[in-house]
Amino acid sequence: MKKVIYFLSLGLIFFACKNESADHQKEVQTYLDTYNAKYKELCAVSSEGQWSVNTHIVEGDTMNAYTSRLADETMAKFTGSKENIDKATEFLKWEKDLTPLQVKQLKKVLYLAAGNPESAEETVKELIKAGTAQTEHLYGYKFEIDGKEVTPNDIDSILAEAKDTTARRKAWESSKAIGATLKPGLINLRDLRNKVVQGLGYPDYFTYQVSDYGMKTEEMMEMLRKFNKELNPLYRELHTYLRYELAKKYGVKDVPDYIPAHWLSNRWGQDWSEMVTVEGLNLDSALKLKDAEWVAKQGEKFYVSLGFPELPKSFWDKSSLYPVAKDAGFKKNTHASAWHMDLDQDVRSLMSIVPNSQWYETVHHEYGHIYYYLSYSNPNVPYLLREGANRAYHEALGSMMGLAAMQKPFTLRSIMIMLCHSSSCSRCTITFQKIFCTKIRMQRIILGTKRLENLSETS
Repeated sequence: MKKVIYFLSLGLIFFACKNESADHQKEVQTYLDTYNAKYKELCAVSSEGQWSVNTHIVEGDTMNAYTSRLADETMAKFTGSKENIDKATEFLKWEKDLTPLQVKQLKKVLYLAAGNPESAEETVKELIKAGTAQTEHLYGYKFEIDGKEVTPNDIDSILAEAKDTTARRKAWESSKAIGATLKPGLINLRDLRNKVVQGLGYPDYFTYQVSDYGMKTEEMMEMLRKFNKELNPLYRELHTYLRYELAKKYGVKDVPDYIPAHWLSNRWGQDWSEMVTVEGLNLDSALKLKDAEWVAKQGEKFYVSLGFPELPKSFWDKSSLYPVAKDAGFKKNTHASAWHMDLDQDVRSLMSIVPNSQWYETVHHEYGHIYYYLSYSNPNVPYLLREGANRAYHEALGSMMGLAAMQKPFTLRSIMIMLCHSSSCSRCTITFQKIFCTKIRMQRIILGTKRLENLSETS
């Protein structure tokens, strides 16, 4: 009889614990559903404000900045509220009773709160205002060469084509002259960001950003040191080769120890593609036969060929893809970016496409971000988590697809279509057969991004 009572007691305790766990999950899910709905609503309004600030910059006009600032402050007030911080903190005490997906969301609530906590409300407002002003300074800046206004695309063209090192240096220095204008604002932003995140225990903004990768600062730095150590032998070989090749290209007898920045075609030194020449393939020459809209549409065709759907109609209606006319009366952010406006199907891209190989790659890179957003926009992924695992995943996918699109099989197909005007042309048939295997490999690679239908199963 005693054994029966003992096992009965254990059973009652088990069921009581199970019911308590279910109650905890239900209570947390009710909170998260409400939070997600409000978060999506505020994100859409905030994104629209930022979109206006980045796409329509008029000197002296403060309305866009004011409207955007109000939207961002409303978002900050919600995500950084003491109520949300307290609730998420309390709910995480039940972590063992909750699902992995619920825990992920609660931790994201606290991460967002740390970026603009209510306890630092006035500093948060200063930060939002400073960030908006810095955007306007950056993209409203007037670049000049010898007193004549030029666009970033003009500078890029000089660095891509000019052989005269004096002209190249002028172009590069023009691109960097903005530094003096931005420096005071950058120092202010650094100080404000550090101050804001200290409210929830982060010593500085860098530590806060690193935590988004599930790492501590020293872990991140150690990983980067390891990368540099492993890559340094290859880097030194490539660096030496490029110094000699560029010196030969520009007719310089004494090869410098360091590569002069204006010798590179990329104004940030990110790209050393001038090291590689593919004989018989000149994408820039082929693209001169087409306009910017063709380049934009070709990017979509690339992803459709890998099994993705066509981009939403709203993407083409609402994106800002092409350069602003010099007499338009306003400027825009000329740096390419992808936007997930409402954390759902409203995706947009901000670019200044011209028909050249640089923008051809950039289009495919940015569409990588867009399709990443769309892949995450399914009912199994809460709005809070639709930014992806972290920024590195986004950039890795965009870079992989941008580079893939520049490889010979894909560029050959585009060139052949341009020259033949028809994929049924006999000259194209052999080329298409050759790219088929490469295309299949790319489809396999991309499956991991397409199949994000069970995020709740990940830990």
